[in-house]
Amino acid sequence: MMNTFLSTLKAVGLGLALSSGLAATAQADVRLNMNHQWPATTVGSKVDQWFVDEIAARTNGEVKIKIFWSEGLAKSAEALELIETGALDMAAMSPGYFPAQLPLHVAPNSIPMKMDTVDQANTLMKRLMAELPAYAEEAAANGIKPLFFHHLNPYLLVSREPITSVEQMEGKKMRTWGNDMPRMVQAAGGTPVTMMLPEIYEGLSRGVVDTAPFAVDLIVNYKIHEVAKHVSEITLWEGPSWGVWISQAAWDKLSTEQQAVFEEVATEAMERDRVAVLNADKEARATLAEAGVTFHEFPQAEKDKWRAALPDFFADWIATMDEAGKGDAAREAVAIWKDVIGEN
Repeated sequence: MMNTFLSTLKAVGLGLALSSGLAATAQADVRLNMNHQWPATTVGSKVDQWFVDEIAARTNGEVKIKIFWSEGLAKSAEALELIETGALDMAAMSPGYFPAQLPLHVAPNSIPMKMDTVDQANTLMKRLMAELPAYAEEAAANGIKPLFFHHLNPYLLVSREPITSVEQMEGKKMRTWGNDMPRMVQAAGGTPVTMMLPEIYEGLSRGVVDTAPFAVDLIVNYKIHEVAKHVSEITLWEGPSWGVWISQAAWDKLSTEQQAVFEEVATEAMERDRVAVLNADKEARATLAEAGVTFHEFPQAEKDKWRAALPDFFADWIATMDEAGKGDAAREAVAIWKDVIGEN
């Protein structure tokens, strides 16, 4: 199966080269393919398109990147392995899909109810990357290098029927991912259902799930409001989102000057993404209201009740990291995290 898939990828690469109609001497010095987990229409996807356009412009066409949207080259869960084997040059993918390989990166991408705002997520990821070498080392051990991380607006409770209390979560089936989101659902008496992004619409439409954590702008992008007309104002998850990663092999193809351009554009892209995501929240709320979506208050007492029922995610993560020999890095990460969110 993997050999067939790799052959397909090679054929795609050959087809791209032939279809360009250019002699080898006229092509860019470096051509890279990026698998992307999102469609081209999301706020973050537009930032990624800006990123690749800027790379081409600032390297005078020496480096060109082609994005394959909506898992055009591989399923997101396969992307890390394919980067390691050289079948992919780059990927826009969430570390949360790889808890075994990227456990340090997974925590901020997965632990629920431990952040509230986009700016907190932005600050946290910048500090983790700058202050903890263990993050870069973990990526390098998997043959990848993170260029920058995206933001997502808070994942609210999106549902087919109104849910405004913990009691109403009893027996509800909720779309989840990773190891911790399912435990959050179970703490409220619900049933977690692991589901990839492209499956959410159909899952809600057919009643495979009753509810899903999702950001308001993504509800619009994925047309979730067609099958789920209720949004409850409780942040089930917020944090740094998918990264744009490059394989070490592809990185090594770049000159020192080209690498510097990548890092410069990546820094600008992350800030551009932060601003765009915040603006998208306001626009999406207006769009959803016009489409007949109802926003419901989730009383503070009910939020507190749900949080009180949660496991100690930080302690559990540190214990798991101790077993993996990364406990000290996890403790440092949690200390930074608590400082960012103001938790004593």
